[in-house]
Amino acid sequence: MLLILFTTLNNFSTNNSPQKTSLAYAFDNIQRVRIDFTMPNGYIRHLMIGFTPNNAATDGVDYGYDALNIDTFVDDLNWMIEDERYVIQGVGAFDDTKKYPLGLFLTNSGNIKIELDRLENFETPIDVFIYDSQLNTYTKLNEDSYSKTMASGEYLNRFYLAFKEESSHDIFAKTLDIEEVSFKNTQISFINSTKELYIKTNNNFNIETITVFNIHGQKLLVSPKVNKSTIRIPLNNVRMGHGIVNIETDHGSIAKQIIIQ
Repeated sequence: MLLILFTTLNNFSTNNSPQKTSLAYAFDNIQRVRIDFTMPNGYIRHLMIGFTPNNAATDGVDYGYDALNIDTFVDDLNWMIEDERYVIQGVGAFDDTKKYPLGLFLTNSGNIKIELDRLENFETPIDVFIYDSQLNTYTKLNEDSYSKTMASGEYLNRFYLAFKEESSHDIFAKTLDIEEVSFKNTQISFINSTKELYIKTNNNFNIETITVFNIHGQKLLVSPKVNKSTIRIPLNNVRMGHGIVNIETDHGSIAKQIIIQ
């Protein structure tokens, strides 16, 4: 079974073989990132993501490369692939611009921790981050663990494994990353008469989180858990001029520069 080879191939390798098979060679060259999640009760969940240099796997579900979570832990952290929970995820070649979503499921409130276990088969070291989209923070796991006291609940679309830290300037530079049609159909504006930020997606997708930055990258406002296609947010206490509005949606991110008067 491919899954067994993917996770434990080295256990089956011998020095007596004059030549490795092409399949064994392919699995030997998978680059792996292993992280550990410590639950409020102190138990640890091991997670792994593997990068296939030949793009044998995708960001979706791939038989033999992904392992579903079959456990019933009351607190857990899992890879989220097509709305399902996984403990192993295989993807294509390593790309430091990508982020991989993690779902946090807590029955118990308390302290949680996410830390880097080890890297495998990378010729040069890579940076590994936990991106908290609600707080817009990056924690570099190579240097420190992500530790936080969390209330019970399900946290989807908040935590991601990332490999590069992006500033608000990077976000603004990626304004048109989302499909042009979707962007054109989305209204993002400041209403002078009511001093409100107005956003409407014309039902193309739901808004999940809204963050407003000034041009220096300082975060001025965060509105999480929106889950609407239209919203008005009062900005009476925000005094700036040029600002950047970043919107996380269920189809990606949009950023736009506005003028607040």
